[in-house]
Amino acid sequence: MANSNTNLTRDPLGGAGPFNFDLPVAGSTHVFEGTLISQLTANGAIAPYSTASSGVVVGVSQHEADNSSGGAGDKRCRVESRRLYAFANGAGGDAFSEASLIGSVVYGSDDHTVADNSASGTRKAVGFFYGMESDGKVRVFVDPAMAAIVNALQVLTDSPASADALRDNITAAFG
Repeated sequence: MANSNTNLTRDPLGGAGPFNFDLPVAGSTHVFEGTLISQLTANGAIAPYSTASSGVVVGVSQHEADNSSGGAGDKRCRVESRRLYAFANGAGGDAFSEASLIGSVVYGSDDHTVADNSASGTRKAVGFFYGMESDGKVRVFVDPAMAAIVNALQVLTDSPASADALRDNITAAFG
């Protein structure tokens, strides 16, 4: 799926999230309101979730920030995390349903669509499943810290030779 090319209606659920913060927008980047945002691993500036070289999701953009003709940090965007949001559901084998288990890991397909699987480790975790809306959207608790843990565990090797090796693998995965 492709990233959004228009502002989306932010679809928060429940009370206000506890974390709102402003972050620098990457150069030559257009962030749309209501989309999943990640930090670039090179410089910490934010970009749409599925941008190459982006790290774990940090939250949902609270407004549009068009830095298409600017350098990194020329614009800033308010990001909100640790809150329930409703996102478009994946299709076919990627879709959540009413039968999906509450608390299941949610993976991003693009900056506004989520999936119930990692596509063999190619998608990053963005939060946790909290049910379905009547319009088919997926309720997602967007939590960067927990998503980072899931993403780190996802890349561990299957067969460490000892408990010490497993501990070393886990430590390395968290950077």
